[in-house]
Amino acid sequence: MSKEEISRRKKAGILFDSSIFKELQHDELFHHTKTFAVSVNTEYFRVPETLCVVMPGKSQQQGEAELPIDFTPDGVGHYPCDLTLKASDDVRLYRIECTVIPSGDVVFLLGIIAHVLHLPSRVFLFVYVRFTFTGSVAELRFTTPAHTPVKQNVPVVNQTADKWLLKADITGSGFTGPRSMTAHAQSTSFYPLTFTPAFESTNKGQLKLMNTADGMEHTFSLVGVGEKPLALEHLVLHCTANQRKTVSIRVPNVTNQRLQYHVSSDLPIITGAKTISVLSLQEETFDVALLSRRRGDYSGALCFVADGKPFIEVDSDGDEVGGPAPPPTPDLEGYTVWYSLEVHVLPAPCIASIPVSCAYRSATEVDIPITNPGSSELTLQVALQGDELHGANELVVSPSSTEQYRLTYQPLSVGIKSGSVIFFSEKVGEFWYDLQLDGMTAEPVTLSPMQCELGRSSTQTVSLANPTGDPLLLEIQSPNTHNYSLNTKSPLVVPPKSTEDVLLSFTPSALGRDRHVAEIVFVSEKLGTLSYNVSGSGLMPRREEPLLQICAALGLTGTTVIPFTNPADLSVMATVRLTAESDASSWSLLLKTASDIALSPHSTLYIPINFKPSVMKAERGRCSVEICCANGEAWDAVDGAPVYKLHFHYPIDGIPEYTLPCTLKKQPKVVCVANSRVEEVFEAPLCAAEPGEEAFSYRLELASAASAADLESCVALELLKQTTCDDDDDKTPLLLTFNILFTPKGTFSHDVELVVTASGGAVWRFPVCFQATDPSFDDVIDIEAAGLGQTSIVKFSLTSQSNEPARFRAYFEGLKDTGVFSVTPVTGQLAPSGSTFHVAFKPRMYGKGYEARLIIEARNDRWMYKVRGVIPDYKPPKAQSAYKHLRSSACIR
Repeated sequence: MSKEEISRRKKAGILFDSSIFKELQHDELFHHTKTFAVSVNTEYFRVPETLCVVMPGKSQQQGEAELPIDFTPDGVGHYPCDLTLKASDDVRLYRIECTVIPSGDVVFLLGIIAHVLHLPSRVFLFVYVRFTFTGSVAELRFTTPAHTPVKQNVPVVNQTADKWLLKADITGSGFTGPRSMTAHAQSTSFYPLTFTPAFESTNKGQLKLMNTADGMEHTFSLVGVGEKPLALEHLVLHCTANQRKTVSIRVPNVTNQRLQYHVSSDLPIITGAKTISVLSLQEETFDVALLSRRRGDYSGALCFVADGKPFIEVDSDGDEVGGPAPPPTPDLEGYTVWYSLEVHVLPAPCIASIPVSCAYRSATEVDIPITNPGSSELTLQVALQGDELHGANELVVSPSSTEQYRLTYQPLSVGIKSGSVIFFSEKVGEFWYDLQLDGMTAEPVTLSPMQCELGRSSTQTVSLANPTGDPLLLEIQSPNTHNYSLNTKSPLVVPPKSTEDVLLSFTPSALGRDRHVAEIVFVSEKLGTLSYNVSGSGLMPRREEPLLQICAALGLTGTTVIPFTNPADLSVMATVRLTAESDASSWSLLLKTASDIALSPHSTLYIPINFKPSVMKAERGRCSVEICCANGEAWDAVDGAPVYKLHFHYPIDGIPEYTLPCTLKKQPKVVCVANSRVEEVFEAPLCAAEPGEEAFSYRLELASAASAADLESCVALELLKQTTCDDDDDKTPLLLTFNILFTPKGTFSHDVELVVTASGGAVWRFPVCFQATDPSFDDVIDIEAAGLGQTSIVKFSLTSQSNEPARFRAYFEGLKDTGVFSVTPVTGQLAPSGSTFHVAFKPRMYGKGYEARLIIEARNDRWMYKVRGVIPDYKPPKAQSAYKHLRSSACIR
């Protein structure tokens, strides 16, 4: 078949009829090109509209073509694409997948996967896909001072099974890196890129990493910003005040042109030449002179700035050497090389060394003569080195005269230390005097004399100062512990820069002051020994001891014990007496012998006393202890007369009490529902009250802190009336009627006593029980379960009952299974506009009812809700035979 016939049949569309096709398959003329329509299903891939492919013939096993594809992702992600090649008698379908991942600020094309989804079996056609990644080029930005290199490791991700050999192409001033690198398979490799700017400028460049295996390129835009250069070196220099010193500093030139630097510094103590010339790629030495008029530490910079003008060399006649000057170089204008300087100026030798000594807690003054030989007034600035030195900061000396500079030394610790006084003026510079400071141990301090009655104690305050900046540890030494004691233990710690007040107690053991002298010592490593001398006088006991009380029921006995301690340092003989103001029969002394009781020094005698009231009236008794020296000597002389006996008096009040017996009347109980109120009338019969008693006081005696917290704010007691019985046989001459207002906020039960006290001192006690029961529920909350293990939530709102937010607490009572019910929030502020609560229900099993009480308590309010968890009925599955539609005979053989 000729070429013209093949072309004609192709245009007519009958070239591939079965009879003709079989004949032409073996003809070389059949090797013509086939045109495919190309399409993709995503906007991220762009392909040509058609593809011409040379079809295989008799001697060829396969056909091939190359299809260029542009891939433009808009960011990180996975991009799948279906590629369709469609001809009149042939359809090819390919799936292409591209993945783009980030690595720092750089985006990489991770990999491309292409596979055939559909291919006719009669003809093998291979399409080579060449991708061009045209996404936005990643930009690497470098910022570093001039002459300072900065390195960036550029990550290259290779998730294929083969290693990549990458060739690098770098453009741009200051950017350097290796020419090639290997990216290992299934890992991330890094390409080291370095930027070293030579000037303070912005440089742009480009980095291309090309995969030698497939030709794929990764392009990076490079931007390098050279900032002001860092100091070439940090120089630490030393010199002495008022003495000149020369230091040599090297000045480099890293450019390709000879430079002339202008020299400047912000330190006034540095002087030198104003310019220096340095050859290309060379360095020169620059000499600077250091001269400071006073000691101190200085920091600054020494700068060498190029002007950008070419250096013109002239001969001795002033003529230029080497021909005409080259044009100026703008890039070198402002080129800077600089050093950071740290100059330590040491003091010159001192004029003289002056020893100064003083005791701690004292002060001494030192006069230093200063002479002005000049003809003008001299003003000196004065600086004192040492926290313990004080003086004026300026001294004015008249011409041709001498002035005395006075300083004060007040040591803050003991030991030898160094100090100095420094004088300075711009005219004469600095001169100074060395001070050898010796802080000596403080002189003893004499405290104010103390006096106290024998058998008692008096106190005074001792202030201990810590002027140092560290905690002060003081060991206490007090040999006379019988008469003097401190209210602190040893060692005593005094905080820095503070004062600690210690209470000193004095307890005399004899009359007079002969035996009451002592020295109290505080020992510290920093302050040495702090001694305090103290003396005290023992006085005759004249005041009565504090009042004691004995409470006893009517007709019964109450007992108290009085401990009497022998205050003397010697043995005494004691005599005890008990007297009463009215009814002596109510009192009794329970001692086998009341006279000539021997007591050793500082020993204690326990005196038991009984009180048995017969009437409802308080009685006053007095216990007196008389002591005398066992050796018969006198205690002391008062107004010239010897004293042989000392007396100590203990007043005692006997209080009769009457408690209503439980057999006569049951304990009254005031019962109220929480969050409500109740008022009850309570009658208190005052049995055995004395005739004429008309004034009474009353109170509720609370037994514990819990009862006080619950009852103090919700119980009010008011005396309504007082009734007098006229019947002589009536044992209850008086009856008090009270009104009790009970407004509980929570549930509790407390037993208290109503105590009534007569003006004569008699006491009646009436037990009362206050009981607050559970209130009725404010509402019932039913929560229907969503299923086992699933949470259902119901929400509601509460508002504060006042105009201000009230703090609340929410919790459950009667909850046996934790985790079934929960409430949020648990605590917070209840807003006047309303706060929302969420109650959650999460059942764990069927067939069990769940119920609890939700309590929400605010400042003065309380709400209670009954929360019930409703579980849906369980419906078991119904079994159904798979053969229900078959006849029974069909199932039997």
